[in-house]
Parts: sequence; C-alpha cells; structure tokens
Amino acid sequence: MIPYFRKIRKKMADDNRPIKYIRYAIGEIVLVVIGILIALQINTWNQEFQHKKLEKKTLENIKEDLLIQMEIIENQLNFENKTLAHADSSLMIVKSKMDVMSLTRLLDSLSERHTFVSNRVTFDNLGLAGNTTVMSNPDLQNEIVRYYQLLEYTSSVINNNNLYRTNSQFGTYVVNNELGFRIDEDGQADQNYVLSPERRFTLQKQLDGRKYSSKNNIEKSEIQMDKTKILLQLINEELEKK
Repeated sequence: MIPYFRKIRKKMADDNRPIKYIRYAIGEIVLVVIGILIALQINTWNQEFQHKKLEKKTLENIKEDLLIQMEIIENQLNFENKTLAHADSSLMIVKSKMDVMSLTRLLDSLSERHTFVSNRVTFDNLGLAGNTTVMSNPDLQNEIVRYYQLLEYTSSVINNNNLYRTNSQFGTYVVNNELGFRIDEDGQADQNYVLSPERRFTLQKQLDGRKYSSKNNIEKSEIQMDKTKILLQLINEELEKK
C-alpha cells in the first residue's frame, strides 16, 4: 500500500516542479510515520493476542492443578475419617473386655500418617504472587493468591500435626511399647495381658490426642476443599469470557 501512495505522491510532485522536492521530502516523512504507526499497532495487537493466549493457558493450568488438589484433599479426608474410626474402636476395646490382638492392630494403624501435598506448580512457575501483569482480572488474581496462601497454611498445620502429634507422640508411644505388652515366642502380644488402670488411663489420653489431631486435620481440609470449589467456579466463569 505504501509504494502505491508513493507513486501518487511523486506524480503530484512532478506536476508542480518548483516545489516537487519539498513535497517529496514531506511526503516521505509522512509515509515513514504512517508505517511506524501501523507497525506499532500491529505489534500491540500481537502482544494483546499473546497475552490473552497466555492468560487463558494459565487459567486452564491452574484449573487442572485445583482438580488434582481436590483429589489430594479428598484422600486426606478419607484417611483422617478412617483414623477417627480406628481411634473410637480402640477406645471401645480399652473400656470393655481387652482384645489385645485387635488393639495392637488398631494402634499400628493409628501410628500411620498421611502427608498433605500442595499442588501449586502453575502458581509457583509463573510467580503469580508478585506478578500483576499475568491476569487481566485483578480480583481473580487476588483470589488465586489468597487461595495458595491458605493452601500453604493448611499444608503446614496438617503436616506439623503429623510430625509432632502422630510421629513424635503417638507413634513413639506405640513403638516403644509404653503399654507394656508382653511378647510371646512368636513375636505376638500376649492375649491374656491386662492393662493396669494407670496404663489404661494413659492410653485413653493418647487416643484422645490422636483423635484431636485428625479432627483438626479434617477441619482444615474441609475449609480448603470449600475454597478450592469456589476458586474453580470463578476460573470457569472467567474462561467462559475468553
């Protein structure tokens, strides 16, 4: 298109030769400016297109991360609820006629823990916490940042419960045989063993502590699950606009 304008301009300049060079020079400048403006506009459109493409891909990746996070939370809830059931069964055995075999099996189960994993690959890779240019919707970006801050807190609380309450306290209590079970030649606990009132009381306290840890983990996991569902809905609404 620019060469075509140049031909027209040159013909007009030739018709008035005394000022043709002035016209030619001015026309050349105008064409250069027009060319620069067109190039800048095309570059702007291209940048906007690439930004929208990146934003959409980012939202899709975060959505995928959140769906995986929901599975992680669901597994955590299942584990903690199973732990509560085992703790209640143990307490029933302690308060009734002693079934040593069932009790030792339950105590071994209660010594296990389930590590809570934060699936934040996309969030960390893009540095969304400090990068305000990725999302065109600042409110949504703030929601995403707050979500992952809560996720970090949830992970910290659950895994600290696992480390200190389950491993260091209850796990050590079971492994060190603080109940004083007598072991037979086959390495099994003596089924005729009777707990003393003192050890029965201590075991009840340990089981109560183990239940408290799981209840706390369940509370934090349920809150995180609710926040995950809310953020997923917001991201789906934003993707529908793209």
